[in-house]
Amino acid sequence: MSFVSDLEGMNAPALNRQGPQVRASGLQVSEVVDRPGVLALEGAWRALEAHSEGSSAFQAFDLCLAWLDTYAFAAEPTHQARIVCVQDTQGSLVALAPLAVRIGGLVRMAEWIGEPLIQYGDILLDPDTDAARVGRALSPALSSSLPTWGVHGLHLRKVRADARVAAILDLKGRALSEADEAALADLTLFENAQAYFASFSKVSRKSLRRRGDALARLGSLSFHEHTPYAALAPLCDMALAWKTEWLREHGLSSRAFMDPRALATLKKMMETPSAHSPMRLYALCLDGKPIAIEISLVSKGVNMAFMGAFDPAYKDLSPGKLQMEASIRHGFAQGWSGYDLLAPMSEYKKTFANTTVEVADYLLPGGLTGLLYRDLYLRTGRP
Repeated sequence: MSFVSDLEGMNAPALNRQGPQVRASGLQVSEVVDRPGVLALEGAWRALEAHSEGSSAFQAFDLCLAWLDTYAFAAEPTHQARIVCVQDTQGSLVALAPLAVRIGGLVRMAEWIGEPLIQYGDILLDPDTDAARVGRALSPALSSSLPTWGVHGLHLRKVRADARVAAILDLKGRALSEADEAALADLTLFENAQAYFASFSKVSRKSLRRRGDALARLGSLSFHEHTPYAALAPLCDMALAWKTEWLREHGLSSRAFMDPRALATLKKMMETPSAHSPMRLYALCLDGKPIAIEISLVSKGVNMAFMGAFDPAYKDLSPGKLQMEASIRHGFAQGWSGYDLLAPMSEYKKTFANTTVEVADYLLPGGLTGLLYRDLYLRTGRP
């Protein structure tokens, strides 16, 4: 069933915010909009998160709650939670679409919880549940609910070509623009780290070795992994300061780094202890002092390298690349299956990648305003 045709029809009943509504598919669709509802959903959300396949770490409960507490449940909220849940006839959660709506503005869109931090947006889906069946319940529910939310469409950024939402909402051929590429290192192709790095070009291997030797002559190198805890605040501040300086030096901007709330949310994710959190911080240190830091999400054996930063005092020795090398060697020891450098593609990422996946943005309009915003602004006029 086409999402666009659903929007044009507008005949499906709206989501029941007080409880589940049974669809023709036999599945029940309901909506969670407040913090007590999110907390009540925690156990089922975590269970679905653990079983859902693909790159869904950015839809983890811990990350979404931290974002909601900053953007939707704060004293002065800028967003409204719109978490759409799909349950089977036994009441088990089989799919979850973590969405939110920005308050105010001429054009309002429903979008992923986590913007602008998330690098992959998707729906959590029980792998034992037929995706087409979920689509037959979710697509008309969303199409009829967008007007009740007061929005002009569904803006889904950072959707991988293999994401579940791409099939559930029939996104084929509807990308806003040409897709980006995310660089991936498939570690399962190699017996060990030595074999992986042996696959690099001779020039790349020599460059890493030369820079590593140069740093080692300055002092003792060490590598450390940190899971979220309160004492990570100074390391987070250090990495963010380095990254901000690097962006400024290169004349670049970032939606996340231009939003103080996003940075505060990222720090909260890193500083809140949780046995379930996918957040990790990796630090390459020289004589115990960090010179390169990577903030990552590790889920289902894959490290998604969210942000890398390094001390500009050592930029000529490429400490960022050496930190990535150390992370991957650590990953082989931990049994990782992949190292994901995310989109967009760049030359330094090509050194470490052996495969790619397309990542695109989509906007499914809910009326004329949404169509004009998509076709005249996002596809044509946006700088």
